[in-house]
Amino acid sequence: MSDNEIIELIKAGREDKALVKLYKLYPSIQRFLMNNGASKDEALDVYQDALYILCKKVKEGYFTLSAQLSTYLYSVCKLLWKQEQAKNSKTINISIDLPEEEQNNIAEYENKLTMAEQALENLGEKCIEILKAFYHQGMRMEKIAQVFGFSSEKVAKNQKYKCLERAKLKYAELANTNH
Repeated sequence: MSDNEIIELIKAGREDKALVKLYKLYPSIQRFLMNNGASKDEALDVYQDALYILCKKVKEGYFTLSAQLSTYLYSVCKLLWKQEQAKNSKTINISIDLPEEEQNNIAEYENKLTMAEQALENLGEKCIEILKAFYHQGMRMEKIAQVFGFSSEKVAKNQKYKCLERAKLKYAELANTNH
């Protein structure tokens, strides 16, 4: 079953089938977490939290598959474990005992996320608020026009489009300077 098929199953509300496939990835992630100080129970909790995050993002329409699901889950688990360690005030020494290709995938994925964040940060407050209202809050364009004081829904759509295009251009600019 491909990663895209798993995503489609989650979107269709058939997580049970998707999770069967996703739990096959758990042993390597468990090993990674345990090598970095997690107990078996903590590793399982972190993985289940990562699966929950994945399913939630897919169902809410905020997930775009830009790497392998295994890479995404490694990154989320790594982040969740770092946060857990920070909460417990322990020193964090994460060493990655993964195949080099998987390490490169994770690094590339994290780099893309960083560039996307930087691109959004450079948009300006109003653009960020418009995009948040539409993509995160699910606000309709008619409501966005009212909230942001646009004369019509069409003007609001046009402004959202311009903001998105500026973000894409900034991302492309960042991608070109990093390669």
